Amino acid sequence: MRLAIAIVLLLGLSASGWTDQKTPPPAACQDEEAMAADYKKSLGDLVGAVKKENLPAFQHDFHRKNCLTKLGLYANILTGVTACFDTAVQDSATPKQQVETYKAKRDAYNKAKEDVSQYRDSLKKVEAEGEAKKLIEKMEFAD
Repeated sequence: MRLAIAIVLLLGLSASGWTDQKTPPPAACQDEEAMAADYKKSLGDLVGAVKKENLPAFQHDFHRKNCLTKLGLYANILTGVTACFDTAVQDSATPKQQVETYKAKRDAYNKAKEDVSQYRDSLKKVEAEGEAKKLIEKMEFAD
């Protein structure tokens, strides 16, 4: 009886090992995309806060500098996401049906990076705080 239970347990453990090997690998760049989504939300929240406040509050809370910092960090994160998808596209282990999806995502993140860089460059050029506030209010980070 004990031998039969031991055999059943061994078969059960070995069968579970076989099923674990058949699970597909996780999608590429999930962590990078999650970080980019988090920064995008953070920037959207900042833009929302700027829209609700007056100019003295905007100046007091250093929202211009905060926005410049977040835009720079977000641009760097987007660079990392595009590099990750570039690597995934070039990886020979990437399934062919995923390659086109990864290329499309890479291109979308590249476009987002260009937009963010333009926002940052425009905000740097503006000298008046009132103009900076108006510029930030026009930024779009919605999904």
